[in-house]
Amino acid sequence: MAGMLKITSVAALAAAAATYVVAGGATAETAPPSPAEAEAAAATETGALAEMVLGDPDAPVTVIEYASVTCNHCALWHEEVFPEIKAQYIDTGKVRFVLREIPIIPDHPALIARSYAGSMLARCAADAGGSETYFSVMGALFDRQKTWAFGSDAKGELLKIAAEAGLDEAAFDACIQRADLKSHIDANIDAALNDYRIEGTPGFIIAGAYHRVFSAEDVSKALDDALEASR
Repeated sequence: MAGMLKITSVAALAAAAATYVVAGGATAETAPPSPAEAEAAAATETGALAEMVLGDPDAPVTVIEYASVTCNHCALWHEEVFPEIKAQYIDTGKVRFVLREIPIIPDHPALIARSYAGSMLARCAADAGGSETYFSVMGALFDRQKTWAFGSDAKGELLKIAAEAGLDEAAFDACIQRADLKSHIDANIDAALNDYRIEGTPGFIIAGAYHRVFSAEDVSKALDDALEASR
């Protein structure tokens, strides 16, 4: 399959991530917690601020994916590759899978704003339905990416997805103005860029090491190597 969306300007991304505006909503500006603070907080949080995890918590290998819901490579990966990886490694207890948002579309502030909105919507859905609902919403965002991320009525299309997760327009509007969620996602960005040196999305941390892998074959090999090393 195709490669990944490259992060071409860390400085531009950091500047764009400092604020967000979606569908005329308010602008939020907060200083993100350090990656260590975010990790510690996520370990004890539930709902929107929790780490979003699939699989056995005691699985021998942990995979962290950094993805943007407005990244077409991420959408393709989740549609074409992830189901196979989930069936072979996550559902069988071999891999603990963590999904973290990193809203990036270099030089496209409007898409960064939409990426924040989609990510925040998925997390707000987890307040009521936990990680299962979060992953369901993320799946819908990837599946309908062309409609809501690149269409003319981003808010209207996001509201359809929100309604399926049990959130009305008032709840959606409140969600995308939550400073704590904005700060949490900013911490994800900070960890991706500074701790792991992610170069683009989707980016994968497999057993603590950054991998640029895209095809099912590449991912499987990296996972098999990590599983062998864990024995």
